[in-house]
Amino acid sequence: MRILFAVPALALAVPFAAAHAEPVPASVAAMIDAAAADPASLKTVAEIAKKTNPGSAAEIDAQVAALNKKAEEARVAKLESQSFTEGWSGEGTIGAFTSSGNTSSTGVAIGAKLTKQSLKWENTLAGAVNYQKDNGVTSQERYFIGNDLHYKFSPRFYALAIVSWERDTFAGFTSRFSESLGLGYKLIDTPKVVLGLEGGPALRQTSYVIGGNSSDFSGRVAGNFIWNIGPTTAFTETASYFFGGETNTFTSDTALTTKLYGSLSARISFFLQNESNPQPGLEATDTTTRFTLVYGF
Repeated sequence: MRILFAVPALALAVPFAAAHAEPVPASVAAMIDAAAADPASLKTVAEIAKKTNPGSAAEIDAQVAALNKKAEEARVAKLESQSFTEGWSGEGTIGAFTSSGNTSSTGVAIGAKLTKQSLKWENTLAGAVNYQKDNGVTSQERYFIGNDLHYKFSPRFYALAIVSWERDTFAGFTSRFSESLGLGYKLIDTPKVVLGLEGGPALRQTSYVIGGNSSDFSGRVAGNFIWNIGPTTAFTETASYFFGGETNTFTSDTALTTKLYGSLSARISFFLQNESNPQPGLEATDTTTRFTLVYGF
C-alpha cells in the first residue's frame, strides 16, 4: 500500500514545484543581458542573481545558456564570413633593454605580433629587434621573425608548423633558420590560467660569424603559460628547447604586463638564451631585460 500512494504523491509534487518556480525579475534579467558581452562578467552576475533570487535559479541558468548559445553562434558566423585580411589582432611594443652575457649594454627594443583566429586555424606572426650602438660601434644586434601556424583538432589539441629566422652576431651566428612540425595540447585552458605543451621534430640551418655552416635534424619541445592575475595584469612564460643537433638551444621569455589606460600597457620581461656548444670565445648564456610600452589592437 505504501508504494501505491508514494507514486501519485511524487507525481503531484513535481508539477507543484514547477508551478511555484519564480520568474526572473525584469531588472535582474536586464542586468544579465547587459553582462552578456563578457563571459566572466556574465558568470559573476548570474551567480549573484541566483543567490539573491533562489526561486528563479533554473530560469536564470536557462537565460545564461541561451545567451551563451547566441554568442557562440555569432562567433562562428563571424569567423566563417571573414576573408584572409579580416580578423587580425595584435600588439606593438617599444622600449629599452639591458643585456648581460656576451654583451653588457642598454639599447632599444622594438617588437610586434599579429594573430588571426579562424574555426580551425590560428596563425601568429611575430618579430623583435634589439639594437644598440656605442660610439658608432654596434654593441647589440638581435633580429627575430617567426610564424606559428596551428590547426585545431579540438579546443585543446592541435597540430603545428613553425618557421623562424634569427640573427645574433654577438651570440656567434649571422643567420639561423628553424623549422618544426609537431603536436600541442593545452593541459589547462581556463579564462584565468592556460598551460600548453608542444613537441615534434625540427630542422635548423645556421651560418656562423667565424665562417662555416651547419644543418641539423633535431627535436623541439616547448611550453606556454598564461596567468591572468587580475583584470589588468597578466604573467606569461614561453620556453622552448631544441635538442639533438650541433648545439642545444634553450630559450625562456618571462613577462609581466599591466594595463595603463585603454589599449596601452606596460611590460617588463626577461629573456634568456643558452647554447650548449657556444662558438669559441663566447659565453653559453645571454640574458636581456626589457622595459616596454605595449599597444594592443
